[in-house]
Amino acid sequence: FTAPTSSNINSAATTNATSVKASSGTVYSVTASNINAAIRYLKFYNKASAPTVGTDVPVITIPIPAGGAINIPFGTTGHRFATGIALAITTGAADSDTGAVAANEIKVATAYI
Repeated sequence: FTAPTSSNINSAATTNATSVKASSGTVYSVTASNINAAIRYLKFYNKASAPTVGTDVPVITIPIPAGGAINIPFGTTGHRFATGIALAITTGAADSDTGAVAANEIKVATAYI
């Protein structure tokens, strides 16, 4: 058994395009909190580099409730990313959305191998 690595992100005033892992991997859980009064969207991409937000298509879009938090366990098999694990955080749900979130409003913890 290999213990997952944790990636912890505190939002900047951008879409927070991030390469979590630059090679294939598996996400086992995601926890995210949102202090904004509006819903925000966490998007995962099967990509070995930071995504081009609004152009690249996410494989998973997770709504983070207004003033709330989510915890999504992907179980013992996890969610496989064949190319790489990348993410972004936006104000809109559309794959093409490029709305930047505010600094320090979203926190995301991703457990992956």
